[in-house]
Amino acid sequence: MKRNKLITGLLLVLCAAQAKSQIVTGSNMYVKIGTILSMDSLVLVPTEDLNLGNNYSLTVAHTAVPGNPNASINKKYVFNNPVNFHGNVGIIYNPTELNGNTESMLELANSWSDESGFVTMSGSTRDLGLHYVSKDVADLDIRLLTLVNAQSALPVTLVTFDAEKEERSVRLSWKTSLETNSDFFEIQRSQDAKNWKELHRVQAAGESSQQATYGYTDAEPIAGTGYYRLKMVDRDGTFAFSQIRKVAWDGMDLVVFPNPAGDRLEMDLKDWSKVTKVSVLNAGGGIVKETAGPRGAKEKYILLTGFQPGSYILQIEYRDGSSERTHFMKY
Repeated sequence: MKRNKLITGLLLVLCAAQAKSQIVTGSNMYVKIGTILSMDSLVLVPTEDLNLGNNYSLTVAHTAVPGNPNASINKKYVFNNPVNFHGNVGIIYNPTELNGNTESMLELANSWSDESGFVTMSGSTRDLGLHYVSKDVADLDIRLLTLVNAQSALPVTLVTFDAEKEERSVRLSWKTSLETNSDFFEIQRSQDAKNWKELHRVQAAGESSQQATYGYTDAEPIAGTGYYRLKMVDRDGTFAFSQIRKVAWDGMDLVVFPNPAGDRLEMDLKDWSKVTKVSVLNAGGGIVKETAGPRGAKEKYILLTGFQPGSYILQIEYRDGSSERTHFMKY
């Protein structure tokens, strides 16, 4: 049994082991904003309250995830179900676990599904003295987490993936910042976020170090609630999944009024307890205003004082990792 220390030394260590181990959260585990939580040297510091009380289990294995040109380090963390996380995530490793990887090039790599495909998160912070790699993330679904070389092959570095209503269609749009040997994007759709079917394929750039923008319109969306995700496929068959986006047509979703609005936009949603964040974006996608999910009465509002006249997007983010958008005008 071995205990690791972070910079402050103020870690809640639930389990640490040299061999495969498992941590079970049970039905009641709630981590407040700013709490430093360490589970077998996986460190989470949430910037939003983190609910782990859904009988999550975390398996820690000192084996590598296959990769090219290098496999991951000999350590991986696997949750039984994806954990939606906002905050700082990091991994403390032992140099004996490097498995041929270079410390100064280590990056966090995450998979929403399993080790059949994972995405490297560029821009990770490395502390070589503490053997610690971390990164600030938002709306990240963690299922399998490990460390890889920055040069390891990955299908694509996804910057954004959005789904929003356009009349009675759903417009999907996404951006990438890096593509290496990428082949295509498979757009998948589901009625329950569990059983997925291919909807369409979009050819990828293949090789690109510049930001690339893609889009597709689902002209015949699912009645009720539909879920969308991307399967990002490399030419050698490696693939990874994006996060899930939800679009609801059953009258249970967000309603805004009046539209166009003056200095106050009313919002009506039946279950605000599931909302974590409310954002207003300009026509270019930049955040103009952002607040935590409101509480209390069913009907809410957001003040538009000081907003320039024009077109805006209201975005609602939910605790399950999904989000919803709608357009409105400010006069």
